[in-house]
Amino acid sequence: MSDNSFMSIKASTIDVKYEECIGMVAVDVGPGATLYLAPADAAVVAEKLLAALDVYASTLRAVA
Repeated sequence: MSDNSFMSIKASTIDVKYEECIGMVAVDVGPGATLYLAPADAAVVAEKLLAALDVYASTLRAVA
C-alpha cells in the first residue's frame, strides 16, 4: 500500500470477513460498499488502525 493512500469511513457497523473463494478480506462498510483487500494489505490496515487507536487512547488518558 502506498503511504499516500488513506481511507475515511463513517459507518455504524463494519463487518470484516475472509472470503475464502476469492482469497481476499472483505470489509462491508455500508449498503453497497465493500472494500476487498489482499490478506497482507488487510494486515497492514489492521496494524495501522490499532496504532492509531493506541495513540487516541493515550491522548484521552493524558487529558482525563
